Amino acid sequence: MYKWVIIGGGIQGCTVASYLLHSKKADTASLKVIDPYEEPLHRWKTLTKRVGMKYLRSTSVHHLDPDPHGLRKFSKKEEYAQPYIGRYDRPRLDLFNDYHESLFQRYEWNDIWMQATVTGLEKNPDGWEINTGGRTISAERVVLALGVNDRPHLPEWSAPDDERMGHLFSSQEAKGSGSLVIVGGGISAAHLANTYAVDGEREVTLLKRHPFRIKDFDSDPGWLGPKYMNGFQKVTCYEKRREMIKAARHRGSITSGLSVKLKRHERQGRLKIITDLVEAASYDKDHIHLQLKDNEGIKAETVLLATGAENCIPGAEWLEGVIHSYELPTAPCGFPVVDSHLEWGPGLYVTGALAELEIGPSARNIAGARRAAERIAAI
Repeated sequence: MYKWVIIGGGIQGCTVASYLLHSKKADTASLKVIDPYEEPLHRWKTLTKRVGMKYLRSTSVHHLDPDPHGLRKFSKKEEYAQPYIGRYDRPRLDLFNDYHESLFQRYEWNDIWMQATVTGLEKNPDGWEINTGGRTISAERVVLALGVNDRPHLPEWSAPDDERMGHLFSSQEAKGSGSLVIVGGGISAAHLANTYAVDGEREVTLLKRHPFRIKDFDSDPGWLGPKYMNGFQKVTCYEKRREMIKAARHRGSITSGLSVKLKRHERQGRLKIITDLVEAASYDKDHIHLQLKDNEGIKAETVLLATGAENCIPGAEWLEGVIHSYELPTAPCGFPVVDSHLEWGPGLYVTGALAELEIGPSARNIAGARRAAERIAAI
């Protein structure tokens, strides 16, 4: 039986594992991280590479290592050129990834990693049984570090079976060349538009529903400390907490730096930017035609959706059965009600989206992962 099992090896799960190992609350013999992919941060690396990200949105102190200055020490030691940009010292993506490769080697992650897909949880007198289809793992404590970016949100007019249309979060990339329409107004869509515009090999249109929302971060930094969190913690109504989270998140926002780049591409004729709604789509032999509400329709040979993830509970396909079987407390929105240590049930902990009613609007990002990991490792 393991002392700790973390379900999910993305940013959230890897941060919790790093904190547990660093604090010596676990070692390579007592900890297991279960994830469908072969290596840590696989989904993160895949998506950031796909959009062409060069620098993170978060600051240099927000990473997976408990030492907030670890990334900066590493960049100096390895002598990275221009490791950070902007007033907030946003790190280079390759620096960020290289640093965590060194971190995983330091903690001997090969010994704690298990490639498998979890299908269920069962309580036993000593802890939990984690079902992975063909194998069962026993643990005293389980951390649910489940993401939602494997559940792409598809507009009603989309045709996901058409190979000329793809979604950023889908494993199936859109096939085709020639004119490209990117649908979305958030930071992922902006990165994609910038990447294809720089490439310059095809006609690129960015189609968004709203004007650019320029924000440095996906929520105000005040949510990382007492400035806003003191008031949030005093709210006992979880419906009100959900409203506060929705209001605080800068959904569909992009950084000022990306906005400048996109407008420059537009001026130079490498990118067309349209703000409008798609009312319908038709799929002809040679192109996809998007009918817009206020503008002339667009013809494209390829459509790439950057419309985010479904608004759902992570792992719902098997987690709902666990919630029902063990009467785990949930708010009206269906998300967990947990204590200050993020414990949902005896020996069952959450991080990421599942912890947002306790951690607040930052729960899904790297800073939120660090705050959640601190609480869990303090047990």
